[in-house]
Amino acid sequence: MTTKKGGVPTWRRFPKLPSKKKAKQRYNVFIGKPGAERFAFSVDEAILVKYGLRKGLELDENEIKALIEADELKKTHHLALHYLSYRMRTEKEIRDYLKEKDRLDEHIEKTIVSLKAEKLIDDRAFAEAFARSKTAQTLIGPNKIRQQLLQKGVNAEAMAKALSPYQIKWQIDVLTAWLDKQERRAVNRRESNEQLKQKRTHQLLAKGFEYEAIQAALANREANEDNEWEALVYQGEKLLKSYVKKYNGRELTYKLKQALYRKGFALSKIDRFLQTEMEGEET
Repeated sequence: MTTKKGGVPTWRRFPKLPSKKKAKQRYNVFIGKPGAERFAFSVDEAILVKYGLRKGLELDENEIKALIEADELKKTHHLALHYLSYRMRTEKEIRDYLKEKDRLDEHIEKTIVSLKAEKLIDDRAFAEAFARSKTAQTLIGPNKIRQQLLQKGVNAEAMAKALSPYQIKWQIDVLTAWLDKQERRAVNRRESNEQLKQKRTHQLLAKGFEYEAIQAALANREANEDNEWEALVYQGEKLLKSYVKKYNGRELTYKLKQALYRKGFALSKIDRFLQTEMEGEET
């Protein structure tokens, strides 16, 4: 090792570059006099080639610092590429991941710029692909997708473009098909049409569909009167078993009528049920 007057090192010698470590594309670098080398640091193969590192090369302190800096930046870039290898990511997701890995802010910024230039980060393309995937896999509306994209850091302009195909008409078509399927699956329904309508509205709002589209899809459906009557009879008989222990006569009739009305059944159907069930009960 050669030094300036006063003993301050001005360069380091690289007497040998051994074989690759188990981690691919990285090399251990040793410094010191021949026969007395010591490990100094490791570098990425790309850094090795870029800086022309070879046995016997002399470097000063600033050059060594530049090597280490370049290698740390390369590590940050490799981490980002590894994270991207599983699926597309937003800029925010990449930033958050690299911060969790304790990478330097300046290296994160340079990595983001590089990935954008390589088209490996594109929030608009991500948002469009995300929306297509979600709507193909499950029942989900644009409001829910917007919420999820917002959490991933996608900006308003990119979200608007991604969600433009999923407006009211698309929602009505999707919901109509879904409601048809639910109707075919329904067996021994226990709710009134009105109660079921409210239930579906809350359910579909939670899935991110717009109220206007939900109401339009529900309005397009023909009420199934047979199912409505079966539900009324089921609910009425259930209530009767409970109320007959507490009430009788006109009070029992009034309480039953009030309870069934709150459940969304029409008064005409309630009266029909009561006439059948309550004959002989009034005093």
